[in-house]
Amino acid sequence: MKGNGRIETVVWDFNGTLIDDIDLCVRSVNPQLEGQGLPTLTAEAYRDVFGFPVQDYYRKLGVDFERISMTQLAEDFFAIYEPELKHCPLHEGVLETIDRLVDQGVRQFVLSAMEQGMLRTNLAALGVLDRFEAAYGLADQNGASKITRGRELLTDFDIDPSTALMVGDTVHDAEVAVELGMQIALVPNGHQSEERLRQVGCAVVRDVRELLLRSFR
Repeated sequence: MKGNGRIETVVWDFNGTLIDDIDLCVRSVNPQLEGQGLPTLTAEAYRDVFGFPVQDYYRKLGVDFERISMTQLAEDFFAIYEPELKHCPLHEGVLETIDRLVDQGVRQFVLSAMEQGMLRTNLAALGVLDRFEAAYGLADQNGASKITRGRELLTDFDIDPSTALMVGDTVHDAEVAVELGMQIALVPNGHQSEERLRQVGCAVVRDVRELLLRSFR
């Protein structure tokens, strides 16, 4: 984790960081790959290839964008994914950590590549929406970069990035944190393998409860 100052704000990623949706993602993408005559993924293979922007991830899988658009891929994926997301649990230790931070007066937000309405709906279904000052998702389901929305979040809520910690599970979360000047901690139980995360050179915590050992406020 970069920076030695006290942390006043935690910005959480959603998919893979707060919620355990890896198996659902694999179940949702494999029919698309089968439809294009491509090899399907295991959870391990998925975590070795997934990344942002999502369109680049599909290219790595061999998807031919002359045959299908990113918009259609997103629609097909979410037709399977969205109805089942309500069955995905929070990762172990997440609720405890969020509540401890609430008790300590730490500001908390969610910044996600999920579409805004879907993000808020699912945070509410998990019973945690009211624990965050705000949840910022994207305008569509195409899984683009979160940097612009992150910048808007910092501005809208007058957050000093030098006292903010981004908690995520992908290399892109680290890129967002660096671009916005936030500290970063990555968890290896999400959408990318621990090996890929450690190559970034940022702090990797085994369990989000380790965050409680850091210096807040």
